[in-house]
Amino acid sequence: MKNIFLFAISTLVLMASCQPKAEGFKLTGKLEGAEEKTVVISVLDKSGMNVLDTITVKDGVVNYTTELQEPVFVLLGESGARNTVNFFAENVAYTINGSLESINEATITGGDVYNVYKPVSEASKSQNEKNEELKKAYGEAGQAGDTIKQKAIFEEYEGLQEKFEEMQLEVVKANPTSAASAFIVSNVYGHSSIEEMKAGLALLDQSLASSMYYQKVSEKISKLESVAVGMMAPDFTMNDIEGNPISLSSFKGKFLLIDFWASWCGPCRRENPHVVKLYTEFKDQGFDILGVSLDQKKDAWLKAIEDDKLTWNHVSDLKGWSNEAAKLYAVSGIPHTVLLDKDGKIIAKNLRGDELHNKVAELLK
Repeated sequence: MKNIFLFAISTLVLMASCQPKAEGFKLTGKLEGAEEKTVVISVLDKSGMNVLDTITVKDGVVNYTTELQEPVFVLLGESGARNTVNFFAENVAYTINGSLESINEATITGGDVYNVYKPVSEASKSQNEKNEELKKAYGEAGQAGDTIKQKAIFEEYEGLQEKFEEMQLEVVKANPTSAASAFIVSNVYGHSSIEEMKAGLALLDQSLASSMYYQKVSEKISKLESVAVGMMAPDFTMNDIEGNPISLSSFKGKFLLIDFWASWCGPCRRENPHVVKLYTEFKDQGFDILGVSLDQKKDAWLKAIEDDKLTWNHVSDLKGWSNEAAKLYAVSGIPHTVLLDKDGKIIAKNLRGDELHNKVAELLK
């Protein structure tokens, strides 16, 4: 079965290689219901989702050309709408045919990278549909108090995710020189350990080293290595709740927990009672906490601090996921904790609950 799948991928690439080249990325076709409407084309690059351009669809006819710096994952849809058609684009001729209302079902033809990624795109749609079914079933089981069924549903979800990742990696192994493979690796390993990310990059040909998606993973590895256990914690300065600057280095001489969190983060709020207990028990024994919020709204941030009785120092630049300290520490999910010794060296990461309590107690013996 595996060999049949790899053969299908290879055949798609051969077919695409016979297509005529275009001057830049050219998209033509028909979108019903899009007469005199503006469609937004966005790209998913190293910095996230960014609008590349807008396309004015006249009489339902799409006729758009631009020059792409390199193959890139794009999303096409009406401005503000969640319904989009997503595909890999490069500087060759593409066609699109469908309706604006159900643009995610539009028929696309494209070049090499499009065809390499197409099986993943189709599998992703199926995966999302199944995830929605499981999400609904999980909620219904929760309302019925059936925790056994919830566990079974979650295990089924994890199994499907694992199979989807395996399928994507088969595409990578069959196409190690394709920019689409670099994109897949960045998705599959983007939030993994340093070792797993390195293993992902090792699947790719070195000709992809300049790809933005290869570089994204490579830069993430470098950042994580700079804040790994055993490294000195990078210093940063950020304003507290009163607008006064606080530097991380000012806490030297104490064991310090850097707690990345946000008022809107459910798991963070559920963890806060454990952190409060930890602080209350050890605050007079050479232990302190610095809360770093990924909030954007100051009122919500301050209210959460008050409601959860978080009496330690707090800082934020109110930039959400673009928080400068979070970027410095390569934070990809919250709650995220970093434990420092008295000299400012990182001695543990992502400890919670009893595990965190026991580690701090051990340090303060």
